[in-house]
Amino acid sequence: MVPKHMEVLPFFKSLSHEEREFVQRNLKILTFQEGDLIYTPAKGSLGMVQVLKGAVRAYLVSEEGKKATIFRLHEGEFCMLTMSCAMSQITFDVEVEACEDCELLLLPTEVFASVEQQNIYVKNFSLELMMERMSSLVEAVQQMMFLNLEQRLASYILDESSQRKSDTLHLTQEQIAENIGSAREAVSRTLKRMKEKNMISVGRGCIQILDKKELYALL
Repeated sequence: MVPKHMEVLPFFKSLSHEEREFVQRNLKILTFQEGDLIYTPAKGSLGMVQVLKGAVRAYLVSEEGKKATIFRLHEGEFCMLTMSCAMSQITFDVEVEACEDCELLLLPTEVFASVEQQNIYVKNFSLELMMERMSSLVEAVQQMMFLNLEQRLASYILDESSQRKSDTLHLTQEQIAENIGSAREAVSRTLKRMKEKNMISVGRGCIQILDKKELYALL
């Protein structure tokens, strides 16, 4: 099972024979259920992670316990934010949890760091991913600063619809609030206004998109 997954690593073809054997010996597959905490700074470093099934989200936590999602990863995507060796210049705390039942491919930090030091292609892969995640962080901060709640909510609903390839979203208001960095009560009021405008219908733990054109118009 592991060799098959190993071949889809972007830097696989650039590894030497010895590096491939080293990586193969140390690859791990982890499984998590929805809501499980995958990473927190208190747990220490994990390593390079690829999502094989399901989805995960990374978020910041305020002193009051409020969560703000900075990015989500779906099947086939990679995460480097769990690596302390790759994040030595960043001081904020990021936590990662499973937002669906998921399966992850893990290359432990010390293993990745060893290969990265020897192989320029692996180093470039690491730097590119770091830039992608930092861009995601900047985008999340920009949305919280420059978009009003209705716009952030519309953006989130449209993004979820695109990711899930469905106009029916099974999401609780608490989940939505955490993902857009707002309070559940504020999300509830905004959803109600959007429902009154016939943009969406709202049920228990479910949102149905009725008018995508109007949702895009908010943006």
